[in-house]
Amino acid sequence: MTEDEFEFHEDDEEISEEELTEEAFEDAAEEEVVEEDEELTEENEIPTEEGFTDDNWGDDSDWGFAAGKMFVKAIRSSGYKNAAMALGELIDNSLQAGADNVEVLVSERNVKSGSRFMWNAYEIGVLDDGFGMDPVLLRKSLRLGDGSSFGKEGGMGKFGVGLPQASVSQAQRVDVWSWQSGIESALHTYIDLSDPAWVASMTVPKPDNEPIPRKWLKHSDIDVGETGTLVVWSKVDRLAWKKAKSIYDHSNHLIGRMYRHWLAEDKDVKHQDWPSASIRLISFEDDGEIRSKWEYTANDPMYLMSKTSAPNTIPGRTMKFEPYGVPIVKTYDVHHEDGTTTRESVTIRFSLSPKTLREPYNGTDAGKLDYGKHAKDNIGVSIVRAGRELELSQGFNISKDPRNRWWGAEIEFERGMDDIFGVTNNKQHAENLSDASETEWSDESEGETEQETRIRIKEEDFALFVCMDVAFEVRKNIATIMRMIATDKTSSKSGKSKRSRHADSPERKGTMATKKRKEDTGIEGESDPEETLDTDEKKAKLKQFLEDMGVDDDDVRVVTGDIVDEGLKYSITDSPMKHNPAFFAVDSEAGAVIITLNRAHAAYEKLFSTLSTGDLDKMTSQELHQMILRANSALQLMLIGWARLEDEAVGNRANAFRDARNDWGTITRDFLTFGEDDS
Repeated sequence: MTEDEFEFHEDDEEISEEELTEEAFEDAAEEEVVEEDEELTEENEIPTEEGFTDDNWGDDSDWGFAAGKMFVKAIRSSGYKNAAMALGELIDNSLQAGADNVEVLVSERNVKSGSRFMWNAYEIGVLDDGFGMDPVLLRKSLRLGDGSSFGKEGGMGKFGVGLPQASVSQAQRVDVWSWQSGIESALHTYIDLSDPAWVASMTVPKPDNEPIPRKWLKHSDIDVGETGTLVVWSKVDRLAWKKAKSIYDHSNHLIGRMYRHWLAEDKDVKHQDWPSASIRLISFEDDGEIRSKWEYTANDPMYLMSKTSAPNTIPGRTMKFEPYGVPIVKTYDVHHEDGTTTRESVTIRFSLSPKTLREPYNGTDAGKLDYGKHAKDNIGVSIVRAGRELELSQGFNISKDPRNRWWGAEIEFERGMDDIFGVTNNKQHAENLSDASETEWSDESEGETEQETRIRIKEEDFALFVCMDVAFEVRKNIATIMRMIATDKTSSKSGKSKRSRHADSPERKGTMATKKRKEDTGIEGESDPEETLDTDEKKAKLKQFLEDMGVDDDDVRVVTGDIVDEGLKYSITDSPMKHNPAFFAVDSEAGAVIITLNRAHAAYEKLFSTLSTGDLDKMTSQELHQMILRANSALQLMLIGWARLEDEAVGNRANAFRDARNDWGTITRDFLTFGEDDS
């Protein structure tokens, strides 16, 4: 293959970006029809239905499935968002072929741009040490819909369009070499959309023995062995990123995230047997030496992996989240077009940053630190198919709230769910899941209850049901996590203010009212016997208990001060009790009663947090009014919730609820009115 073969000729048709838009595509089609109409004469007019005969069809070669130039334009505008996604398709093929090493090789030329010279990508190769392809598979690999994994179980392939479709989205010519018995056995074939003769025939040539250009193997770090494949893009007229460094800078974040399960050094339980691979980009002078090398690193949007691209430059802080809850596994019986049924699983995971990562550092908000900016670029729900990320979805009611960066969410499934979730042929999107990501059951209701709606949709449109079922689970957990983050007290830049225990504080009034109640009734509480413990014992027990509850260090000191130093019987604190449905917990410890509000419960956000948010002195009368209305509404809904609980109860359980309500009412009355005049 000579260098001239890679040059554009004046008579070659160039396809501009403008021509590739959908509107331009339609305009071009209309113009072509108009031109054909103008050329029609009475002799070659298309006959009416009555006058149509077999003789009017002409030669069958005029009726090929692909309509030449227009087909080329359509296939080149096939939806690959950028070079990173297109390269990702080739990396898919390499990993699916069992490659341990994959290299993106960028041949650059120093070209003049205006008054200066700059290095631009001239050709791009993807080399791997995978299984390689035999002659038949090699030829099929460049045919649309004829790939090796099409219709087979396992792997990442889908419709067998990846290699040719991704390649021509960036380049006009694609050459492929593959070998299975040493590099000397390499066979070669190609597609060339810049060649009118090739476009006219649309035929992938029979593999030949054309040798691999020396430069690709010379600049590779792969120890080329018995098997492997090289794909080369030339006449790269669609490449948005012109320099090798730009290609790496723009693709590292994305490719690192797409293939994190291959690139990660530490793997979770589900992926502990997952194969590892090395992916790198090497740039070199087209007729000279290597210019630069870069390794692709794992980018985990869940921040559960170690040794990823997440920065760790802040002393005392490691950019690593914690699993939120346990993985949620949903199973569905999926019916396929071939009449078979398989049981498919969808695994949903969540993660949450430790509070320390959300704290300001030296007066700078955590979101403005380097790791906070890294997390901002990973906001979304990671949709993972067969271990490879399709997309980082911004659906699922994810707002623009910057605190969304402090959690992670992942939906993982295998190929058997493709039709249900609407996975596109370029593996960049799950259309059905995306469409349902923000759909509530009430949106689909026809006047039924939610449960009735679920049953009807499951019967009428199973794919929609599954997508909504998964989306509902994701939205529900994200909402809970966001409530926790919103109500999680982080230090301000000026430090955290201490709570005041004035004479009218609820804790102090409750302590005094309890003392009087004990004197009047003689009833002793569970916590009372430990009131006689010495100070050191109380502090040790309280510290251990509060730390086990997940109470913040600052609040541990406050609660200990309430009980030990102030002598209070009660102390109110809060903690994210992730898997506790109650909105508060009551515990007896060290002679005191500790009330822990559940920051993960909606009641905290709607009532307690509402009343403690903001500086009241700086709020307008309208803001105060709205705050009181929200709190009042929340309180009434909580009472309605209790009422429903009693309404659903029967027998002894109903009596117990009524007795508890009456007893609580009596004690609450005494506590609320304690210290008031009897007049």
